[in-house]
Amino acid sequence: MNFQSIHQLRKAIRNGFERDWLVLILFTIYMSSSANRMPNARHELQSGIGPVLLESPRDGFFTEETTTRISTWGNVDRVAKGYNLTNPKKNNRFANIAFLVNKDLEYRKDVTPSMKAINNKICENYVRRYAKVARAEMDKYGIPASITLAQGLLESDAGGSKLSRKNKNHFGMKCFSRKCKKGHCSNFTDDSHKDFFRIYKSAWQSYRAHSKLLMGKRYRHLRKYGKDYKKWAFGLRKAGYATDKKYAQKLVSIIETLHLDEFDQ
Repeated sequence: MNFQSIHQLRKAIRNGFERDWLVLILFTIYMSSSANRMPNARHELQSGIGPVLLESPRDGFFTEETTTRISTWGNVDRVAKGYNLTNPKKNNRFANIAFLVNKDLEYRKDVTPSMKAINNKICENYVRRYAKVARAEMDKYGIPASITLAQGLLESDAGGSKLSRKNKNHFGMKCFSRKCKKGHCSNFTDDSHKDFFRIYKSAWQSYRAHSKLLMGKRYRHLRKYGKDYKKWAFGLRKAGYATDKKYAQKLVSIIETLHLDEFDQ
Protein backbone atom coordinates (compact mmCIF):
# COMPACT_ATOMS: atom_id res chain seq x y z
CA MET A 1 0.00 0.00 0.00
CA ASN A 2 1.52 3.36 -1.06
CA PHE A 3 1.61 6.56 0.92
CA GLN A 4 -1.40 8.06 -0.90
CA SER A 5 -3.53 5.01 -0.11
CA ILE A 6 -2.58 5.14 3.58
CA HIS A 7 -3.40 8.86 3.69
CA GLN A 8 -6.83 8.24 2.12
CA LEU A 9 -7.52 5.43 4.61
CA ARG A 10 -6.68 7.63 7.59
CA LYS A 11 -8.87 10.42 6.22
CA ALA A 12 -11.82 8.03 5.78
CA ILE A 13 -11.45 6.67 9.31
CA ARG A 14 -11.27 10.19 10.75
CA ASN A 15 -14.35 11.30 8.81
CA GLY A 16 -16.22 8.17 9.92
CA PHE A 17 -15.45 8.84 13.58
CA GLU A 18 -16.55 12.46 13.27
CA ARG A 19 -19.81 11.41 11.62
CA ASP A 20 -20.50 8.76 14.31
CA TRP A 21 -19.84 11.24 17.12
CA LEU A 22 -22.17 13.76 15.49
CA VAL A 23 -24.95 11.15 15.23
CA LEU A 24 -24.42 10.17 18.88
CA ILE A 25 -24.59 13.80 20.08
CA LEU A 26 -27.78 14.48 18.08
CA PHE A 27 -29.38 11.28 19.37
CA THR A 28 -28.54 12.22 22.99
CA ILE A 29 -30.08 15.68 22.56
CA TYR A 30 -33.24 14.15 21.03
CA MET A 31 -33.69 11.62 23.83
CA SER A 32 -33.18 14.29 26.49
CA SER A 33 -35.87 16.51 25.00
CA SER A 34 -38.23 13.56 24.42
CA ALA A 35 -37.93 12.42 28.03
CA ASN A 36 -39.54 15.67 29.16
CA ARG A 37 -42.56 15.01 26.95
CA MET A 38 -43.00 11.32 27.70
CA PRO A 39 -45.20 10.16 30.62
CA ASN A 40 -43.47 8.80 33.65
CA ALA A 41 -43.90 5.03 33.38
CA ARG A 42 -43.34 4.49 37.09
CA HIS A 43 -46.00 7.08 37.97
CA GLU A 44 -48.44 5.51 35.53
CA LEU A 45 -47.95 2.09 37.11
CA GLN A 46 -48.45 3.43 40.62
CA SER A 47 -51.32 5.75 39.80
CA GLY A 48 -53.28 3.25 37.73
CA ILE A 49 -53.51 5.20 34.49
CA GLY A 50 -54.90 3.18 31.63
CA PRO A 51 -57.87 2.73 29.33
CA VAL A 52 -60.68 0.29 30.05
CA LEU A 53 -63.52 -1.08 27.93
CA LEU A 54 -66.81 -0.12 29.59
CA GLU A 55 -70.26 -1.52 29.19
CA SER A 56 -72.22 1.20 27.42
CA PRO A 57 -75.11 2.59 29.46
CA ARG A 58 -78.47 2.98 27.78
CA ASP A 59 -78.49 6.75 28.08
CA GLY A 60 -74.88 7.05 26.96
CA PHE A 61 -73.99 9.76 29.44
CA PHE A 62 -70.24 9.11 29.57
CA THR A 63 -69.33 8.68 25.93
CA GLU A 64 -67.88 12.16 25.41
CA GLU A 65 -64.15 12.86 25.68
CA THR A 66 -62.91 15.28 28.32
CA THR A 67 -59.51 16.12 29.76
CA THR A 68 -60.29 16.16 33.48
CA ARG A 69 -57.13 15.71 35.52
CA ILE A 70 -56.82 13.75 38.75
CA SER A 71 -53.54 14.28 40.57
CA THR A 72 -52.77 10.68 41.54
CA TRP A 73 -54.75 8.66 39.00
CA GLY A 74 -54.00 10.89 36.02
CA ASN A 75 -56.56 11.58 33.32
CA VAL A 76 -59.97 10.23 34.40
CA ASP A 77 -60.94 9.37 30.86
CA ARG A 78 -57.74 7.40 30.33
CA VAL A 79 -58.35 5.60 33.61
CA ALA A 80 -61.76 4.63 32.28
CA LYS A 81 -60.61 3.58 28.81
CA GLY A 82 -57.57 1.75 29.90
CA TYR A 83 -55.12 -0.84 28.81
CA ASN A 84 -53.07 -3.54 30.54
CA LEU A 85 -56.01 -4.70 32.65
CA THR A 86 -55.03 -8.34 32.75
CA ASN A 87 -55.03 -9.26 36.42
CA PRO A 88 -51.95 -11.10 37.70
CA LYS A 89 -52.34 -14.76 38.56
CA LYS A 90 -53.53 -14.95 42.15
CA ASN A 91 -51.90 -17.80 44.07
CA ASN A 92 -52.76 -16.86 47.65
CA ARG A 93 -55.75 -17.57 49.83
CA PHE A 94 -56.50 -13.97 50.83
CA ALA A 95 -59.39 -11.93 49.51
CA ASN A 96 -58.51 -9.38 46.85
CA ILE A 97 -59.24 -6.48 49.20
CA ALA A 98 -57.64 -8.13 52.26
CA PHE A 99 -54.61 -5.85 52.41
CA LEU A 100 -56.75 -2.73 51.97
CA VAL A 101 -58.96 -3.40 54.98
CA ASN A 102 -56.42 -5.12 57.25
CA LYS A 103 -53.18 -3.16 57.52
CA ASP A 104 -51.59 -5.71 59.87
CA LEU A 105 -51.96 -8.57 57.41
CA GLU A 106 -48.77 -7.82 55.51
CA TYR A 107 -46.68 -8.33 58.66
CA ARG A 108 -47.67 -11.96 59.09
CA LYS A 109 -44.88 -14.48 58.64
CA ASP A 110 -46.76 -16.40 55.95
CA VAL A 111 -47.31 -13.29 53.82
CA THR A 112 -44.84 -12.27 51.12
CA PRO A 113 -44.58 -8.86 49.42
CA SER A 114 -45.70 -10.41 46.14
CA MET A 115 -49.00 -11.48 47.73
CA LYS A 116 -49.83 -7.90 48.65
CA ALA A 117 -48.65 -6.60 45.28
CA ILE A 118 -50.83 -9.06 43.34
CA ASN A 119 -53.96 -8.41 45.39
CA ASN A 120 -53.53 -4.64 45.31
CA LYS A 121 -52.96 -4.73 41.54
CA ILE A 122 -56.31 -6.49 41.13
CA CYS A 123 -57.96 -3.74 43.22
CA GLU A 124 -56.29 -0.99 41.18
CA ASN A 125 -57.52 -2.61 37.98
CA TYR A 126 -61.04 -2.65 39.38
CA VAL A 127 -60.81 1.10 39.98
CA ARG A 128 -59.56 1.63 36.44
CA ARG A 129 -62.43 -0.44 35.15
CA TYR A 130 -65.25 1.42 36.92
CA ALA A 131 -63.90 4.88 37.80
CA LYS A 132 -65.77 6.65 35.04
CA VAL A 133 -69.02 4.84 35.82
CA ALA A 134 -68.76 5.94 39.46
CA ARG A 135 -68.14 9.54 38.42
CA ALA A 136 -71.11 9.46 36.07
CA GLU A 137 -73.33 8.19 38.90
CA MET A 138 -71.97 10.96 41.13
CA ASP A 139 -72.88 13.61 38.55
CA LYS A 140 -76.40 12.20 38.21
CA TYR A 141 -77.23 11.34 41.83
CA GLY A 142 -74.75 13.21 44.03
CA ILE A 143 -73.17 10.09 45.55
CA PRO A 144 -69.40 10.54 45.96
CA ALA A 145 -67.54 8.44 43.40
CA SER A 146 -65.15 7.39 46.16
CA ILE A 147 -68.02 5.84 48.14
CA THR A 148 -69.40 4.03 45.09
CA LEU A 149 -65.99 2.63 44.16
CA ALA A 150 -65.15 1.66 47.74
CA GLN A 151 -68.47 -0.13 48.18
CA GLY A 152 -68.01 -1.87 44.85
CA LEU A 153 -64.55 -3.03 45.86
CA LEU A 154 -65.68 -4.18 49.28
CA GLU A 155 -68.97 -5.82 48.31
CA SER A 156 -67.61 -7.60 45.22
CA ASP A 157 -64.07 -8.28 46.47
CA ALA A 158 -62.78 -6.19 43.55
CA GLY A 159 -64.91 -8.17 41.13
CA GLY A 160 -63.73 -11.53 42.44
CA SER A 161 -66.80 -12.66 44.35
CA LYS A 162 -69.08 -15.33 42.93
CA LEU A 163 -72.01 -12.92 43.13
CA SER A 164 -70.25 -10.29 41.02
CA ARG A 165 -68.93 -12.83 38.51
CA LYS A 166 -72.15 -14.83 38.02
CA ASN A 167 -74.83 -12.22 38.70
CA LYS A 168 -72.84 -9.09 37.78
CA ASN A 169 -74.04 -7.86 41.16
CA HIS A 170 -71.29 -5.66 42.63
CA PHE A 171 -73.12 -4.29 45.66
CA GLY A 172 -74.84 -7.24 47.26
CA MET A 173 -78.23 -6.06 46.02
CA LYS A 174 -80.96 -8.40 47.30
CA CYS A 175 -84.31 -9.31 45.83
CA PHE A 176 -87.36 -8.99 48.07
CA SER A 177 -89.99 -9.59 45.42
CA ARG A 178 -92.24 -12.65 45.73
CA LYS A 179 -93.30 -12.54 42.10
CA CYS A 180 -90.01 -12.14 40.28
CA LYS A 181 -89.50 -13.94 36.97
CA LYS A 182 -86.78 -16.40 36.03
CA GLY A 183 -83.43 -14.70 35.64
CA HIS A 184 -84.34 -11.88 37.99
CA CYS A 185 -82.46 -13.25 41.01
CA SER A 186 -80.66 -16.29 42.36
CA ASN A 187 -79.91 -17.93 45.68
CA PHE A 188 -76.65 -17.17 47.49
CA THR A 189 -75.44 -17.62 51.04
CA ASP A 190 -75.09 -14.39 52.99
CA ASP A 191 -74.22 -14.05 56.67
CA SER A 192 -74.66 -17.80 57.30
CA HIS A 193 -78.09 -18.01 55.70
CA LYS A 194 -79.42 -18.00 52.17
CA ASP A 195 -80.87 -14.98 50.45
CA PHE A 196 -81.98 -14.07 46.96
CA PHE A 197 -79.73 -11.65 45.12
CA ARG A 198 -80.47 -9.69 41.98
CA ILE A 199 -79.07 -10.72 38.61
CA TYR A 200 -77.98 -7.94 36.24
CA LYS A 201 -77.16 -8.02 32.55
CA SER A 202 -74.10 -5.85 33.09
CA ALA A 203 -72.02 -4.41 35.90
CA TRP A 204 -73.23 -0.95 34.83
CA GLN A 205 -76.82 -1.94 35.64
CA SER A 206 -75.61 -2.99 39.07
CA TYR A 207 -74.01 0.44 39.59
CA ARG A 208 -77.20 2.19 38.54
CA ALA A 209 -79.32 0.01 40.86
CA HIS A 210 -76.95 0.89 43.71
CA SER A 211 -77.38 4.61 43.02
CA LYS A 212 -81.15 4.30 43.00
CA LEU A 213 -81.04 2.38 46.27
CA LEU A 214 -79.04 5.16 47.95
CA MET A 215 -81.56 7.69 46.67
CA GLY A 216 -84.35 5.81 48.40
CA LYS A 217 -86.00 6.81 51.67
CA ARG A 218 -83.54 4.88 53.84
CA TYR A 219 -80.32 6.53 52.58
CA ARG A 220 -81.17 9.72 50.70
CA HIS A 221 -80.57 11.89 53.79
CA LEU A 222 -76.86 11.18 53.30
CA ARG A 223 -76.77 13.60 50.37
CA LYS A 224 -76.54 16.41 52.89
CA TYR A 225 -72.94 15.32 53.50
CA GLY A 226 -71.93 16.34 50.00
CA LYS A 227 -68.56 14.79 49.15
CA ASP A 228 -67.52 14.07 52.73
CA TYR A 229 -66.77 10.36 52.25
CA LYS A 230 -66.21 9.72 55.97
CA LYS A 231 -69.68 10.95 56.91
CA TRP A 232 -71.13 8.94 54.03
CA ALA A 233 -69.30 5.79 55.19
CA PHE A 234 -70.47 6.03 58.78
CA GLY A 235 -73.93 7.14 57.66
CA LEU A 236 -74.32 4.03 55.49
CA ARG A 237 -73.33 1.80 58.40
CA LYS A 238 -75.70 3.57 60.78
CA ALA A 239 -78.56 3.32 58.27
CA GLY A 240 -78.03 -0.43 58.10
CA TYR A 241 -76.45 -0.96 54.69
CA ALA A 242 -74.27 -3.75 56.12
CA THR A 243 -74.16 -5.82 59.29
CA ASP A 244 -70.37 -5.62 59.57
CA LYS A 245 -69.60 -3.39 62.57
CA LYS A 246 -66.37 -2.21 60.90
CA TYR A 247 -68.03 -1.52 57.55
CA ALA A 248 -67.48 2.26 57.72
CA GLN A 249 -63.84 1.91 58.78
CA LYS A 250 -63.23 -0.49 55.90
CA LEU A 251 -64.71 1.92 53.38
CA VAL A 252 -62.57 4.76 54.70
CA SER A 253 -59.46 2.59 54.64
CA ILE A 254 -60.08 1.59 51.02
CA ILE A 255 -60.71 5.19 49.95
CA GLU A 256 -57.63 6.59 51.68
CA THR A 257 -55.29 3.79 50.63
CA LEU A 258 -56.24 4.06 46.96
CA HIS A 259 -56.84 7.86 47.05
CA LEU A 260 -60.34 7.35 45.68
CA ASP A 261 -61.45 10.73 46.99
CA GLU A 262 -59.61 12.25 44.03
CA PHE A 263 -62.43 10.99 41.82
CA ASP A 264 -64.84 13.17 43.79
CA GLN A 265 -63.28 16.38 42.43
